[in-house]
Amino acid sequence: ADQAGCRAQLATVVTMSLFRGSLPAGFLFPYRHPKAKGLVESTLYGIGGLLRGVGAALDELGSMAQGPQGDIKDHVQPNLAFAPVHRKPDVPVGAGQVVPAPAAAARTLKLKEVVVPNKHSSAFVAANANVLGNVKIGANSSIWYGAILRGDVNGIFVGSNTNIQDNAVVHVSKYSLDGDARATVIGDNVTIGHGATVHACTIEDNCLVGMGATILDGATLKKGSIVAAGAVVPPKTVIPSGQVWAGNPAKFLRNLEPEEEAFIAKSAVNYSELSAIHKFEQSKTFEEQFVEMAIMKDRAALADPSNSVHQMWEYDSQTALVARAKR
Repeated sequence: ADQAGCRAQLATVVTMSLFRGSLPAGFLFPYRHPKAKGLVESTLYGIGGLLRGVGAALDELGSMAQGPQGDIKDHVQPNLAFAPVHRKPDVPVGAGQVVPAPAAAARTLKLKEVVVPNKHSSAFVAANANVLGNVKIGANSSIWYGAILRGDVNGIFVGSNTNIQDNAVVHVSKYSLDGDARATVIGDNVTIGHGATVHACTIEDNCLVGMGATILDGATLKKGSIVAAGAVVPPKTVIPSGQVWAGNPAKFLRNLEPEEEAFIAKSAVNYSELSAIHKFEQSKTFEEQFVEMAIMKDRAALADPSNSVHQMWEYDSQTALVARAKR
C-alpha cells in the first residue's frame, strides 16, 4: 500500500509536468530548473515577479499598520546560515557588504545599515551553519554543519579552497589586553578540523588545524604549518612555516614530513570536491527529493531477496524502476 501510494503521487508529479505555465518550476522540472524560454514562459515569469513584488509591498504596508507588535516577528529568518548583523560605526568593514537595513528593522530597531556576509558563488555553506555579518568566503571554500563564523565586532576573511569543518567556531576581537582589535584571516587551502576554535588570529596558506584545537588572539600560523588535535596555541604565538606544534600550551614538536605536506594539499582538494556534492544535494526542491525517495524504494524492494513485493511488478532492466504491474 505504501509503494502504491508513493507511485500514485509520483505519477501525479509527472502528470503535472505536462501543464507548463500553470505550475511552479519545482513541478515543471523535477530535477533541474532551467530559465524560462519562449514567449509564454517568459511572460509568466515576468508576471510572477511583478506579483511577488506587489506582495512584498503589501506585506510592508501591513507591517506598518500593525506597529511594533507586528514588525519583527515576520522578518526574522528561521535559518541563520547566512545572516546580517548591525553595522557599528567604530567597527571596520572589509569582509562583508554594507547594505541598507530593511524598512521594518530601520523603523523599529533604528538601524540604517547592516553588514551581510559576502561569499563566492562556488562556496558551500551548510544549512545549519551560522555565518553572521562581516565575513568573506572565497571560491570553492566550505563551511560545514554546525560551524559558526561570527563577524559581529570585526571581520573574518576566508580564502579559496579552505574548509571549516563541523562545529568549528571562528570569531574575532574588538578589544584585547594590548588594546588592538583583531580580525581573523584564514588563507587558501586551509583545513580547520572538527570542533576547533579559531579566535582573532591569522592562519596562512596550506595550514592544518587539528580537531578540537584552539588558536587564540594574535597568534599566527605561518604557511604550511600544523597544529595538532586538542592543542592550545597561546595569544601572540608565531608558529614557523613547516612545523608541527602540539600540547597545552602548544610547543614545537617536529618538522613536517613530506607526506604530511601532501596530505594538507589533498585534504583541501577532497573537501572542495565533497562540498560540491553537498551543495547540489542541499539545492534540491521537495519535488526532487520526493522523486528520488520513490526511486530508492523501488530499487531497495528489487534488491531485497526476502521481499516478495517485487514479484507483483515488472521492472525495467536498465533503470531498475517499476515499469508496470504484472498481469
